[in-house]
Amino acid sequence: MSTLTDVTKQALALPVEDRVALAQRVLDSVEHFASPEIEKAWMDEADRRWREIEEGKVQCLPADEVMKQARERLRR
Repeated sequence: MSTLTDVTKQALALPVEDRVALAQRVLDSVEHFASPEIEKAWMDEADRRWREIEEGKVQCLPADEVMKQARERLRR
């Protein structure tokens, strides 16, 4: 029987397209673990954040800028 380490090594050796497909299948297989209340809370939060963006209440930043700022903060 394969260990988690073995399976992980095999998965990471796959081409990126296959890894993405595998990740989606694994995620789909555990969806039932999220309670409906938690799922609703996440969707409500996502909707709230989207409204803030649409209404101009928050400013979006490019991902590379966010990563740059995060790295700078971690160095402090």
